[in-house]
Amino acid sequence: MNGILTGLFGAIVEAWAQLRIGKLRVLLSLVGVAAAVAAMTFVIALGQVSVSAINKVGEKYTGRQGTVTINVNPTGKGLSQAVQADDAPEASADASAGSGAGGSGGSAGAGSPGGSAGGVGGSGGQGASSTTSAATSARISGAMSSFVERYDVASWATTYTSNVRFSFPDGSRSVSTQTVSLSYGLLHHKTVAQGRWFTAQDEDDLSPSLVVSQGFLDQMGIKQFTGPVTITSFSPVQTSFTIVGVLEPENLSLIGCSGDPEQDKGLPCTQPVNAFALNTPYESWLPKDADRPSPTLEVWAGKSGAKEVASLAKKDLDARFGQGSTQTSDNLQGSGLNSSADTFTKAVTAAGVFVMLLGALSLVNISLVTVRQRIHEIGVRRSFGATSRRIFFSIMLESVVATVVAGVVGIGIAIVGMRIMPLGAFLGIPVTTTPPFPMMAAIIGLVAATAVGALAGIIPAIVATRIRPIDAIRY
Repeated sequence: MNGILTGLFGAIVEAWAQLRIGKLRVLLSLVGVAAAVAAMTFVIALGQVSVSAINKVGEKYTGRQGTVTINVNPTGKGLSQAVQADDAPEASADASAGSGAGGSGGSAGAGSPGGSAGGVGGSGGQGASSTTSAATSARISGAMSSFVERYDVASWATTYTSNVRFSFPDGSRSVSTQTVSLSYGLLHHKTVAQGRWFTAQDEDDLSPSLVVSQGFLDQMGIKQFTGPVTITSFSPVQTSFTIVGVLEPENLSLIGCSGDPEQDKGLPCTQPVNAFALNTPYESWLPKDADRPSPTLEVWAGKSGAKEVASLAKKDLDARFGQGSTQTSDNLQGSGLNSSADTFTKAVTAAGVFVMLLGALSLVNISLVTVRQRIHEIGVRRSFGATSRRIFFSIMLESVVATVVAGVVGIGIAIVGMRIMPLGAFLGIPVTTTPPFPMMAAIIGLVAATAVGALAGIIPAIVATRIRPIDAIRY
């Protein structure tokens, strides 16, 4: 093994020495290879970063890829008479709610799965969910909690949306408020521009904690959030909320807003007014018999486990509330974007390798000329016992080392290009931080450069192995 490594290292050192001798002509022949690697690596990296950025924006609303949304609307079908007697009246009360309690989803009440987990919720533009009785909501919440514990779910959250009437300086108004559990922020990558996220300590506060949108803060007449602010609500409960954070403003240009009042007529070009409440302290103020939206459970199971979790949820919760009671959905439809990106990567890689092969033709010609000029040297080496294998690999490695160096240069150019490129303007979506350069793009570029170098060096290497010691004398 040591002998093989020593021979390989010696061949690489020898190849590098030969490249230094003819560095000018080698440099000229590798310009095309370096340019092709730079272009290919940059395009692949740009595609992967674009998909990552688009997915990150989408995850704010639908959760991380592989998130399963679980809603329950009790039907009582297929249950025993004893269970039906207990559930049927409230199930009929839920009939008017349909599956609407789930789409925008909800957090559980006290004792729900969301009670100990955390973050700030969804898109605040959702309307209020249909309500159910407090007893039904509590049973659904308890069943979801049991499901989470039974299957040892590690990443999940609960949420629901309702209207809360707040007192603003210019009068009171109803605001779409999403009640969330602590883990919701982990699933949805919500970003707080001012203040902070909910924390576990907020669950013990007597004043319910609130994270609001920028539009909410504007309605309060506050230009800059400098610390906790108190605001009063009138319904469904009269209490004082404590604002602990403000979400980053929405990018209104995504809906066509230009900032010109004349051009923006008919468009909702103002920051949305919504709020996000932590479930435990908020629900402690609600009357025990107050109707509330049914909770929605979100479970992150990954792309491979989403279907299994959905199946388990249907089986488990339908057994509790009746056949057809459980509705599940996932956000894997967005994986088509990743598939398209994979196809795009393959196409760009193939095109880049083809361009590099064209650029490597000049390297082949130069290598052939160099071999012809080194007939005396190669013949002498053969006369002193150098094997055909050693001659073959030493000549081929000259091309490989040359293209690897060109590949490293090309990757460096691509990295610099990605750093200076305005991704937000190119993608049309907010990119708050520059994403790291995708290692896969760099690996593809380097492997392609190495493969092209090996192919370009095969012909000169074969020619070199056919040189006999007698040729050195004739030369």
